[in-house]
Amino acid sequence: MMSSIIKENGVTFKELEKNIYAWVCQIGREFTKEFLERYDRMLMEGRDKKKYRNKGARQTTVKTVYGEVTYQRIVYEVTEEDGTRRFVYLLDETLDLDHVGLISTNLSELLVKGITELSYRECALQVSEMTGQTISAMGVWNVIQALGEKVCEEEAELTEEYKRGNVKGKKDVPVLFEEADGVYIKLQGKNRKKEKQDKAEIKIGIAYDGWRKTGPDRYALENKVVVAGFAKAKEFQEYREAVIAKEFNLDEVSQRILNADGASWIKKVKDKSTCFQLDPFHRNKAVKEKIHEEAARDAILELLKEDIEELFQYLETYRNSLSDEDEIEDVEDLIHYYENNQEGLVPYQSQGLELPDPPEGLEYRNMGTMENHVWSVIAKRMKHGHRSWNHLAKILAKKCSGKLHEVTERLRKPVFEEEKVEELYGEILMSAKAPKKDGKGYQYPAIGHVVGLDGKIQGERKRLLYMAGY
Repeated sequence: MMSSIIKENGVTFKELEKNIYAWVCQIGREFTKEFLERYDRMLMEGRDKKKYRNKGARQTTVKTVYGEVTYQRIVYEVTEEDGTRRFVYLLDETLDLDHVGLISTNLSELLVKGITELSYRECALQVSEMTGQTISAMGVWNVIQALGEKVCEEEAELTEEYKRGNVKGKKDVPVLFEEADGVYIKLQGKNRKKEKQDKAEIKIGIAYDGWRKTGPDRYALENKVVVAGFAKAKEFQEYREAVIAKEFNLDEVSQRILNADGASWIKKVKDKSTCFQLDPFHRNKAVKEKIHEEAARDAILELLKEDIEELFQYLETYRNSLSDEDEIEDVEDLIHYYENNQEGLVPYQSQGLELPDPPEGLEYRNMGTMENHVWSVIAKRMKHGHRSWNHLAKILAKKCSGKLHEVTERLRKPVFEEEKVEELYGEILMSAKAPKKDGKGYQYPAIGHVVGLDGKIQGERKRLLYMAGY
């Protein structure tokens, strides 16, 4: 029956799907409008009339996954003890939409997930295509900035709590592996003028307690925590420690191991009791960049595995054998780099540490995942697109930690009282039903009073209802 009707009317399933989706979104918008306005009336009737003086209704719009919902809510005048007056919307305070403007939590979650993979423009386009909502690239940017600001505020609160000694994680681990690195990002507009430079370094820190085998020759970092931001070294270290302390019980950690490239700011964030390992990628990369002869490169890379004292002797001898000033300068740079990081030239496994056995199911393996994380956390999404916003970096770090949900989680707190919600649902649905007596009780047709079904049935709605058999 349905198939023949579609063919007769020349409607493809794609068109049918789009029409039904648009219609359902319209129903959702009208239902939401009805719900919000009825709830606002409930708040009006139950308010403290002496405190809140009714000053009439005002219109506003909230963006949802099924489109913009325009509704009326009442504004109240409140007189403070000092005589000052202010105006409030009880419904807006109940909705608690001040986090990201008049954007629903569900829509915020879609935008946050999209922006970690796509540009602002692409994210706006995709969300607009997949939902009943139309949002611009600037609209997405505004949401991310608002959410990112909340993440920054929470970071500051967590850091202060850590300084007071009030942060203690529940995970007891014997060894904590840490990595740190930085990546320079091109600044734009106001950021460039403010910093008086074209680039700024985003610092990235990672902590985990071992490796878990996930397949043949495949391992995943266990309980990974990632932080990122443009902060100065001291500020970054304080927040990094706070995040680690939130996840792990540091009192139970017998050994901390830090893998890094030896940058000066990283040395400042390293605890004295922490074992330092120069990142193998950067250690070997320096040889390939500074040593121009292949045979000498191979010899140096081999000595790094065998004898550090002999390595420095070889570098001195090699430098003295050169005549080209540029090559000599490169070798001296390499010697200086290795001298500054001599304690970490060999892997942590070769530094004489007595490590306790790893927790069940975990292994202790070679460190050096930082470069991959720099790419996955920052460079892949920001570096080549010249996007340097600190808020986006923090959201990307949340994603890499597997905690992207925390960006919008605080918006999930209960807003409406459950009993009132059920009461309003019932009222709205009952008002949409038009009882029809046929001798066998009541039957409720699909066409009722509200939510997109009242009024004159024409156009696409008339066509859809006909196709559905009404």
